[in-house]
Amino acid sequence: MTDQGKPITLAAHTILPVETPPLQPGRLTLIDGKIHSLEPGPPQPTDLDLGHVAILPGFVNAHTHLDLPPLDFPANPPIDQLAWLESVVALRFKLSNEQVETQIAHGIDQLLRSGTTLIADISANGQSWNALADSSLRAIVFHELIGLRRDRALATSSAAFGWLANVQKSAIDPLHLRPGLSPHAPYSTVGWLYERTVSAAVPLSTHLAELPAELTLLESRSGPLRDFLQRINAWPDDWTPLSTRPADYLRKGTLKQADWLIAHGTYLDESDFWQLRPQAAPNHQRVAIAYCPRTTALFGHGPHPFAAMLERGIAVAIGTDSLASSPSLSVLDEIRFLHQRQPDLPPHLLVMMATLAGAWALRFDDAVGSLIPGKQADLAILALPDEPNSTDPYLPIVAHPTPVLATMIAGQWVHTLEHE
Repeated sequence: MTDQGKPITLAAHTILPVETPPLQPGRLTLIDGKIHSLEPGPPQPTDLDLGHVAILPGFVNAHTHLDLPPLDFPANPPIDQLAWLESVVALRFKLSNEQVETQIAHGIDQLLRSGTTLIADISANGQSWNALADSSLRAIVFHELIGLRRDRALATSSAAFGWLANVQKSAIDPLHLRPGLSPHAPYSTVGWLYERTVSAAVPLSTHLAELPAELTLLESRSGPLRDFLQRINAWPDDWTPLSTRPADYLRKGTLKQADWLIAHGTYLDESDFWQLRPQAAPNHQRVAIAYCPRTTALFGHGPHPFAAMLERGIAVAIGTDSLASSPSLSVLDEIRFLHQRQPDLPPHLLVMMATLAGAWALRFDDAVGSLIPGKQADLAILALPDEPNSTDPYLPIVAHPTPVLATMIAGQWVHTLEHE
């Protein structure tokens, strides 16, 4: 869209920068794919008057699995999470490489259509890397490591570190694509695999405290998760957990030297929160929660403690999980669902969790996540209702099912409804 060095100005009914006050109406000027300036006031001579729309930062999906296709499950949740996990394990073994690649391509397209411009993708074998490299979507691809049994742990460790060494040789712009590692979860991954991932000095992600059976397994090596692991031949009789507390998997010894993106964290409690707060030094460890509201609801979990986490200064971003547990990969759909469940939550907070918080968690916040001069021109353009009936300019975003009309990354349109 942008010509080299030539300013391009967009005008809109509403601009929601997230970090600075809303503009109604406003103008946004771009140069060379970056935000040059924001100005209030009615449209002056401008390159493109978008009309009755809102311009937001591109959304950040802080937790997804592009390689998992939809699963059939009962129409009336909640559903049993362990039965679901067993179905996911079986599904992974059935899918061909071609089917996985098709699913990844479908997911990328759906993300761009939903206004998402940055994602954290957990990939069983790093297979989404090439597809994301060929797309405009910004991403961190976290290669999964898994195994309580020594043979399985060694095999996935070897595969993950081999993949990491290979992709680190590629000349990929770090503002576009970065590699990471993901020890799957304390209930499925031996402690030394967590410790080994820290040595790679890359972003790390893990599923943590996502179901009550995980806490039981760590405390007593018993319960329904042990039965599940035995059924799938993944249980070693000699396994000892790194700790009985999930949060220690991030804070013990060298583990506290890494950035950690926690998927779910539903059963972390007040005594864990102090370990998750940001450190004082600007380049110290970052720990953030990726909360997936619709997946949490699907499995019938109790209220997520995200509000208490936010009150204590813990970063909470929004994810969708996979299409195997969520009807779409849209972060916007997630915050609209959350607004329906908890209408007292400030709309600005929900939009911030879906944008800037995710960018901070992934260390992309210097470049994206809000609309301020100098950042990349990553935008989501949303239709506004005809009569918003609100003095809060953020409320129509979460309270009305208006569509995403267009998505821009680095000053280039990557999705527009008018061309479909």
